[in-house]
Amino acid sequence: MRKNLRGRKATAIALASVMAMSLAACGKQDGSNPGGQTEQKEYVYVPEYLELDDNTNSSYSNMTVQGDKLYYTNYQWDEASGESKVVIGAYSLTDGSREDLPITINADGGGIYSMQADAEGNIYTAEFEWNATEGDDAYTQQTTVLHKYDASGTELMAQDITDIMQQDENNSYVGSMCLDDQGRFYISSDSLIRLFGSDGQFQGAVQTDSQWIQGMGKAKDGKVYLAYYDQSGNVKLSQIDFDGKALGQTYDNFPNTNGNGALCAGIENDLLVNTDTALYDYSLADQKTTEILNWLDSDINGSYVTYAAATADGKILAVVNDWNTGETDLVKLTKTKASEVAQKSQITIGTLYTSQSLQAAAVAFNKQSNEYHVNIKTYIDDNNWTETSWADGITAMNNDITSGAGCPDILDLSNLDVKELASKGVFEDMTPYLEKSSVLSKDDFFENIVDSYTFDGKLVGIPKSFTLNTIVGKTSEVGDKKGWTIDDIIAYAGQHEGASLFEGMTKSGMLYTLLAYDLDSYIDWETGKCSFDSEDFQKVLEFVNTFPEEYDWQNDDRSTPAKIQSGEVLLNMTGIYQLNSIQEEEAMFGEPVTYIGYPTSGGGSGTYMQASELYAITAKSSNKDGAWAFIENYLNQPFDDLYSYGLPARKSALDDMVEKALNVTYMTDENGEQILDENGNPIPENGTSGISYGDWEYTYHTPTEEEIDILKDLISVAEPSSATGNDEITNIITEEAEAFFKGQKSVSDVANVIQSRVQVYVNENR
Repeated sequence: MRKNLRGRKATAIALASVMAMSLAACGKQDGSNPGGQTEQKEYVYVPEYLELDDNTNSSYSNMTVQGDKLYYTNYQWDEASGESKVVIGAYSLTDGSREDLPITINADGGGIYSMQADAEGNIYTAEFEWNATEGDDAYTQQTTVLHKYDASGTELMAQDITDIMQQDENNSYVGSMCLDDQGRFYISSDSLIRLFGSDGQFQGAVQTDSQWIQGMGKAKDGKVYLAYYDQSGNVKLSQIDFDGKALGQTYDNFPNTNGNGALCAGIENDLLVNTDTALYDYSLADQKTTEILNWLDSDINGSYVTYAAATADGKILAVVNDWNTGETDLVKLTKTKASEVAQKSQITIGTLYTSQSLQAAAVAFNKQSNEYHVNIKTYIDDNNWTETSWADGITAMNNDITSGAGCPDILDLSNLDVKELASKGVFEDMTPYLEKSSVLSKDDFFENIVDSYTFDGKLVGIPKSFTLNTIVGKTSEVGDKKGWTIDDIIAYAGQHEGASLFEGMTKSGMLYTLLAYDLDSYIDWETGKCSFDSEDFQKVLEFVNTFPEEYDWQNDDRSTPAKIQSGEVLLNMTGIYQLNSIQEEEAMFGEPVTYIGYPTSGGGSGTYMQASELYAITAKSSNKDGAWAFIENYLNQPFDDLYSYGLPARKSALDDMVEKALNVTYMTDENGEQILDENGNPIPENGTSGISYGDWEYTYHTPTEEEIDILKDLISVAEPSSATGNDEITNIITEEAEAFFKGQKSVSDVANVIQSRVQVYVNENR
């Protein structure tokens, strides 16, 4: 774990001061409060941003709290010598002073895997070093050594454990290292814990049989515990029995840390546990967690927190590593009465899953808004996943929406049936807010994208980004026009017997492909009439039945481009999410292509937009102005600031993306002449990127104007995606179609059963 801790002392102090005055006192969701408002907590944790130094050439890792000090390894680059080195430092959490311990390691030839400290200030490290052998068969080998230094930097112990580490090639690295109260070493690898005495001598190993070790750390009792997934995929906690060389007692109800930081001694209970959203105290006796703080309440993105520990004075120290910007903050959080913190109006966002991008957006908004504070209510708990979690989450969200009492102010529309919710009047019309906005207008966005999320004249949302889903074929075979029907694709397949329509296509896959964007052609939601007993639908089932039940991927090692260019595969389903997607498709086919799209009963372009980062204001929100303030701020942020994936919905952002892609500078020689590669093309200064399938590879070139025009044309004809999917109807079709595919029923009998079941469902859910 390396990170750049940038010198921002003045900014950090100012930010801490502002946040202490305006941090919101937030709480857990309470269904009794209108508009998704939150119950006030008695205490909040106010952040103070610390500064290690002003050296922008430093990189920090292995941070660990012991008493009133933060120990860390400091990777420094020496401009004068042109070498890097590792320095072990100590930062006082009481007076802010820092010192470098007289322990220096040449980082060019080695480094530190992991580091710990004890109450006496002794330092323990697992270090590695690369050594080159001599002779005709010279090679470079890595050694792993355990070290112990006292507070003055004097080496007290050094033990080479290279041979021990190399005995199991699947567990040959140091993942993390912990110490118990006796100074004994616990070193984790993939699924193995190696045990070393305080003298560095190997004492044995513990095999966990785990697919993934979540974390390891010392609890309040001085013993070391391991969090891991068991064979059933459940998160478990076990004590590591050093003397017995085995896992000891197992504890349940342990939070899923998602590998997010080491375990540390608790505050009031035994273990401090960090998740993406909150910090918990875990009790070994009760096997329960107590929430200490919600990261968003302290305006911190929990998915960035890589380390959290309790300090000697009862505060929380967090290492916040923003991997999107490369910046790292040290934050000390102080428990403060909520009554002492200025209040903001609360805005609740309801989402099935909390994403990193949503957390980042909420934190950014909260830090700059003096009036509003966004909190997030997640309806599906990753920590306690069950087979019914998805259905339970949808049900809970629907209950909040319909009840009004706990209705969120904003809904994250990811994975939701937007059209159905809009028909039930769930959303507020954003048009009046957009018309009054001083920073956004409807004309800023692609017209068909805005139209896609306008229902009965009401604009329910504008996505920040989108991808295009379509089907590509050779122009020489499918023609140069976009769009085709079910009959067209059936006829095309018949003209190319012996070739595969799509790579690896099966019955179930083809059924989904033909219905994903065309399901509504068999259902009139206004009248409730269904037509799954029609000849057109029976024709779909008969065509799907020509595909295999399964595809043997294990014995297929050829790439998609190789199969396409040889004529074995005819079409490619693709998602267009970047400028380079256009050239990539033509390169894969080796000739001009047509974006003919998905087949539909009624024609159309067959190219569909899949929205990302789409938020709507609920009609029952009691704070619509605040909800709009967040959405307006979010849509107005630079496109690449908050993890945006895909193509921007804002026209100026796409223009900026194109301009940046076209504005390429190339490498030149001493005479100012461009340097060419082996193909005679100039070499970009920032290098090139590409794609590789093993037996086929392609290096991207600077997008051409023609390729940009193709992309913009696709955007202009793209239709809103109807593939948010109605799982219930899809499940009915898939379930009943099996009887026809297996020869148990005729196609007409199966179509009639599907018609009957879907008709009942539509009648009940209109």
